[in-house]
Amino acid sequence: MSRPVVRDEATGRVGELMFLGEWDDSDARPPRSRRLAFIRPLGGGCEWCTAPECVTELPAYERPDAGGQYCAHRAIGQRDGKTHCRDCAAQIYL
Repeated sequence: MSRPVVRDEATGRVGELMFLGEWDDSDARPPRSRRLAFIRPLGGGCEWCTAPECVTELPAYERPDAGGQYCAHRAIGQRDGKTHCRDCAAQIYL
């Protein structure tokens, strides 16, 4: 089952929608539940979260496998001893 390819309109980043719904924040005091969307960069990397209203599913013609725009990881740097793309924050495995 493939996951929807979406754009986070708050940041412009593109990735796979991993979760959309109520998330229990057990670290908050007092614990609380809030509505979030979790998105993983295409090709892997650290997920990020955003408000559900900022998530837009990409039409088929905009998806990377159809020639749509995606991050080519041209600007890489080190963070926490690992290599990451500076543009999309995906971890790069060399």
